[in-house]
Formats: sequence, C-alpha cells, structure tokens
Amino acid sequence: MMKILAISQRVEKIIEYSELRDSLDQRWTGLIDSLNFLPVPLPNLTSPSEFIETVQPSAIILSGGNTLNKVDDTDLNSSIQRDRFEENILDISLQKSIPVIGVCRGMQMINLFFNGSLSENKEHIGVSHKINFIGDYSKLKSRLVNSYHKWCVNESDLSESLIPIAIAEDSTIECFRHKDYMIFGIMWHPEREKPYNKDDINLISKFIEK
Repeated sequence: MMKILAISQRVEKIIEYSELRDSLDQRWTGLIDSLNFLPVPLPNLTSPSEFIETVQPSAIILSGGNTLNKVDDTDLNSSIQRDRFEENILDISLQKSIPVIGVCRGMQMINLFFNGSLSENKEHIGVSHKINFIGDYSKLKSRLVNSYHKWCVNESDLSESLIPIAIAEDSTIECFRHKDYMIFGIMWHPEREKPYNKDDINLISKFIEK
C-alpha cells in the first residue's frame, strides 16, 4: 500500500457564484506520484484533527497560493480561514511527529508560525534566479529555481528555530529546516517544473525518508 502525502489547498473566491473553493494545481498529483506517495488534498477545515487522524498521512505539504492574511489582510487573495487551518496543521504535525514541507506560501507560513517575519521583495515575482546550497541536503552547490513570491524571508526575518539550507544571491533564504522537528521549507515551486527536477525529487525524498 502506498504511503499518503496530504497537501493543503489554496482558497479561491468565486464572486459570481458566491463560493469559496478549495483548489489544487493538477501538477502536484504528478509530482507526489513521482515521490511514490498517494496525494490526498486537505480541505480547509477549521479543525482538521479528525481528518488527519482518519487519513494518517506519512507527511504533509503546505502548498503555495494565497497571500498570508496575517501579512496583508487587505489583499483580496488572502484567506484567514486558510491561515488558521495551516496553523492547526502545524500544531498537529508537532504533536504527531508528522514531517511537513512548506512550498512558497507554505514556507512563509512555517517561518511565521515559529515567530519569524517576512519582507516584501517584488524582484522575486515571475523570474528564475540562482540559489546556493549550504550543508549536505543537496548534491548541488548551486542551481537556478523558479520564483513567484512577493514576500521573502530575509536573514533578519528567519526564525531562530530554523536553519538555512539555500540562500539566493540577494541573501534571501530560499530553503530551510527546523532545528528539532521534521519541518522543511522551499520558496520555489517544484510542481511547476517540466519535467520535474531530479534535485527537487531527491531533496524532498531525502527529507521525508529521514
């Protein structure tokens, strides 16, 4: 039986139907399958503990999309519901020792959860840029990654609980891990690479399988 990798979803506001929709890029399915896990989307529930208890995922991804409401509550793309949900997910993951990977917004959420902060940087929107790896989490010393985020983690923003793994040439943190827990974050989007980048597969697999 394949192990389950649960993944959070963005919240979309569909004004013409007066709906809030949970949604997930289909490319995530292919990436998670490449990791030899079964993807299970997480609904943005206020209290996800029963859902997690039933599904019993081996790991959790906090995906991208949506501005963090606690960072900019005037942004129409923000969702306080999703913020609260993912904070609950992080609480549960700590209690149950479930590995968590934050991607872009997910990495931002992790840093804020552990009392870090964020800084605005529009130079990281819709570009590719070089990152340099620290330590042995990647076989590469450096590589190009995609970038779609407006909010960055500067060195001064980084939570004291987190250790940098990759840094961009403008000194912003692009990848980190927690000092004590199986919590890991990357600012680029591995699901948007075509084909999927082997280093992303190895990087995530190495963390999940620790």
